[in-house]
Amino acid sequence: MDPSLEALAASAFDNVYHVGHLVPDLSAAMQSLTAALQITWAPPFEMRSGFVGPDGSADDQIVRIAFSMSGPPYLELIEVVAAADSIFAEPKRGGMHHVGYYAQRWRDDVARLRDDGWELERTGAGVAFLRDPRSGLRVEVVSFKGRDFLTRILDGAMAREYPLTERP
Repeated sequence: MDPSLEALAASAFDNVYHVGHLVPDLSAAMQSLTAALQITWAPPFEMRSGFVGPDGSADDQIVRIAFSMSGPPYLELIEVVAAADSIFAEPKRGGMHHVGYYAQRWRDDVARLRDDGWELERTGAGVAFLRDPRSGLRVEVVSFKGRDFLTRILDGAMAREYPLTERP
């Protein structure tokens, strides 16, 4: 992992470590971006999201993910999820989904954003997605403890533990 991520900066935006982008087909997008932009990828993986909506409803879909090896910021590709209630169910063409940053006290940062009018969309283990209704920007606030998760992605451990399966 990049040593600059070991120390958290004073502001949230300085802690941006990835940009999430939705794609209709993970493998095809990885191949296209490798050819066009010479991006190399950590081995892709799939796992259940384990998210909960603000109303307590479950959003626990299988999500297929790949991270670029270079960063920060890393490029995270997320395959569009077919379930209409998934946070990753966006238009079939995909597109910019979120900016992810580390927060020392992520729950406090979520509360700060909500107090400023940001809408809570999903929460999970050490993570929350919020959207600013004025700009439309979605952020993923990640506990600084999530840095171990990024290390497991980049070293291939996530792909070994949660390999991609055939698409239905």
